[in-house]
Amino acid sequence: MKHIKSKNNVQFKNIKKLLSKPKSRKNSNEFIVEGLRDIKKCFEAKYNFIELFICSEILSQKDLIDINIALGKIKKIDLSKNLYDQLSYKQKGEGILALVKSKKFELKNLILPKDPLILVAESPEKPGNIGALLRTADAAGLDAVIIANSKTELYNPNIIRSSLGSIFTSQLATGSSDQVINFLLKNKIKIYSTFIKDSVDFTSVNYNGGCAIVVGTESSALTNNWKLNSAESIKIPMKGKMDSLNLSVTAAIVIFEALKQRNAI
Repeated sequence: MKHIKSKNNVQFKNIKKLLSKPKSRKNSNEFIVEGLRDIKKCFEAKYNFIELFICSEILSQKDLIDINIALGKIKKIDLSKNLYDQLSYKQKGEGILALVKSKKFELKNLILPKDPLILVAESPEKPGNIGALLRTADAAGLDAVIIANSKTELYNPNIIRSSLGSIFTSQLATGSSDQVINFLLKNKIKIYSTFIKDSVDFTSVNYNGGCAIVVGTESSALTNNWKLNSAESIKIPMKGKMDSLNLSVTAAIVIFEALKQRNAI
């Protein structure tokens, strides 16, 4: 097994760039996953692994055996603890990173069942919010998550971490809002968009059949084209002085109402 101890090593420098620079991830079509739990989920989602970077100073012999059992014969490179600590976001890292080939999140690649339930988020920017949306989607067993007008690249390490690996457990796609709207209409999927004004109570609509629940950010409402193409504009009644909820909270409330109506919970 190759050992890397120098911070001037080309492979070490490459990992640092992939962790910190979206342009590097985009140009190379590669990204980094840390921690065995998330790496396993990525592996199970049939991503193409390039190399594993481990730190034998951190990992026990049992850990190494578990990695070999879980991940097969992927090439492994041993990093010194000093170098690994410079890469790990955790104070006490697990001692394993994976270099992985990206997949393209294209609408045409989605494989949808009859009467799918889909979450659409327009222009989410904060990695924590996107990660929470993906966790909600996984918990609800949604058929797809679509990001319209994405402001943040989805292989951002903060999204992978905040999603707890659920970025690898849901079907994902991105596109402009117009592209997403056209895709939904073409596939006869009803659109239910969340708007504060001129909307009906979210519990009053019928979520049976193919439908997409569309949420926007707290700082700006959905663009008007969503309202024009919605089967209904919906809102969550608010009893306090605030007029909006966190993005993932809004999505979860509406999604689980839809699941209840569809007898899915």
